Amino acid sequence: MRDVTQGVGREAAYECFDCGNVVDGTNPGTCPECGSTMRNRGTPLE
Repeated sequence: MRDVTQGVGREAAYECFDCGNVVDGTNPGTCPECGSTMRNRGTPLE
């Protein structure tokens, strides 16, 4: 397994917790559709 270099400003897919909208880019913070919290889809939920 290889380590992934964590870089600031690295683009990823983010998904809205409420409406499911998906945005590619750097951390958008809030959903452009409904204003809810976004999560990085590359980070597993536990």
